[in-house]
Amino acid sequence: MKKYKHAPQIREDKNDLGFGSRLSQQANSRMMNRDGTFNVDRDGMSIIKSMSMYHWLITISWTKFLSMMAAFYVVVNFIFAFGYYFAGTDALNGTESTTMTNHFWNCFFFSVETFATIGYGALNPRNFTANWMMTFEAFFGLFCAAMSTGLLFARFARPNAKILYSNNAVIAPFKDGKALMVRIINQRTSQLINIEAQIILSLMHEKDGRKLRQYHTLPLDRQKVTFFPLHWTIVHEIDEKSPLHNKDYEYLENSEAEMFVLITATDETYSQTVHSRSSYRFDEIVWGAKFKDIFEKGSSGKAIGVNMKRIHDFEKIE
Repeated sequence: MKKYKHAPQIREDKNDLGFGSRLSQQANSRMMNRDGTFNVDRDGMSIIKSMSMYHWLITISWTKFLSMMAAFYVVVNFIFAFGYYFAGTDALNGTESTTMTNHFWNCFFFSVETFATIGYGALNPRNFTANWMMTFEAFFGLFCAAMSTGLLFARFARPNAKILYSNNAVIAPFKDGKALMVRIINQRTSQLINIEAQIILSLMHEKDGRKLRQYHTLPLDRQKVTFFPLHWTIVHEIDEKSPLHNKDYEYLENSEAEMFVLITATDETYSQTVHSRSSYRFDEIVWGAKFKDIFEKGSSGKAIGVNMKRIHDFEKIE
């Protein structure tokens, strides 16, 4: 009987944050984007099943949300306007249309009045078709108003952290040696408390003839702070126990190093836990540099201030 050789099983690293062994084998690819999203394609399921419209509407930016709502409002009224238009020239009372174009715009503005439940009274439906169109649009308008109100409330009430990460991590002097440093700051005026940081370093190693990522949890000089009124420089001291000990940029490049920064905090306004994350590739880590001072004199009786525009600034060390 012919025996088949099975491919060697790869044991998953317990520190891989849930990426799994298959993703850990992928070379020359970023695993996490700077904005905290993952570089993973999810396929094989219909768009309707895989996409949560509510979740998408809650998490998209305000610019996209308001633009989409405005576009939806205009498109819906155009659709109903065409309905009234094709209901005939006698569909509406109170119109003084001299051309078909004027008649269409009368239908459009009547749709706006009905959809928004304004009802000035200058225009009103006349024939049977227009009355049924008005009945359906009035119901649909109330439904849309309720949905949009709920979405707006959910967006305002949803707690989330808006933390700004420095564009680069630096390898800077620290105590008698050097340390890996990342600088973060809270972009909101709301306060975060009990902020905890974690840094995971992933390095590509060759094992049994194939490349596989290994993950290292980097001990931090200070892993947790109670308050976050200013900025926080997260520091990992590079000592004998550090996976970066006696390593250089070339080593990180060959290892396709990627560093994940994970932040957990409590939003004081909502008393709920919020999360934030980002990552740095080897080419986003600057060796022989230190962050520039961003403290400045406080104004209006404040003890001290920080210039948030300078959070990314660093200087090379000769």
